[in-house]
Amino acid sequence: MTSFDETVVGRWSEPRPFDVTPAGLAAYADAVGGPSPVYAVVPAMDLVFMVAGTTASTELRARVVHGQQDIFFHRRLPVGETVTVHAAVLGLHGKRSGTIATIGVRTYDARGALLNEQYVTEFYRGIPTDLRLGTPSPTLPADAPSGPPLRTATTPLPLDLPRRYAEASGDRNPIHLDDDFARSVGLPGVIVHGLASLAVASHTVLAGGAEPARLSCRFTRPVAPGGTLTTRVWADGHGYRFESMDQAGALVLGAGLVELTRTCVR
Repeated sequence: MTSFDETVVGRWSEPRPFDVTPAGLAAYADAVGGPSPVYAVVPAMDLVFMVAGTTASTELRARVVHGQQDIFFHRRLPVGETVTVHAAVLGLHGKRSGTIATIGVRTYDARGALLNEQYVTEFYRGIPTDLRLGTPSPTLPADAPSGPPLRTATTPLPLDLPRRYAEASGDRNPIHLDDDFARSVGLPGVIVHGLASLAVASHTVLAGGAEPARLSCRFTRPVAPGGTLTTRVWADGHGYRFESMDQAGALVLGAGLVELTRTCVR
């Protein structure tokens, strides 16, 4: 008997509509310092939280951290149109240090064409199980990039970034907004959303107009607002590898991977 509801694995949600508006895109870009393909996560934000909550109790949910994000792009989100999102818990996989839940998202346009596929990896800290159910998260590089980076840039993370990102994305998890709550779950205070860090890093990674077919990373360490994010990018075949560090040099985004579509590596 585990603390997780195994019956939810593979059960897709009912479709949920989302209006992709110019105002919504502009608010997201304003929060993260410019347009970013990471906006693709916004249409499914509420649905991901709802589906993720079906697998474990509220008490266990307090132990969750966002471990990894994978976005596979097929078409751009159609601005001014309504898209449809579906989500499901695709897998539950345990190990000694905790349990990994993989949540899948599919986004479709009004004609039923697939726009993107996403894999959200959640890690339940300190909840070990022997579960081996469903599909695990996609694989990311296990080795660190080598050689001199193609480019490096440092970007400030404003003190109000968590609030602005919460409003623009719909992710109002209290660990990003409430100091007392964040401390109650073992954090030093509010932290920047992992996806906000990824969106900020994407400006450096995709400099020059590169269009991703895949954008993925592992969230390795929380980062506090008011600091900086330094992103290093390496050319890698037909794409890039990248990683980002906080102002102290600690790795925040690891195993970053980009596969490109229409543009060449620059």
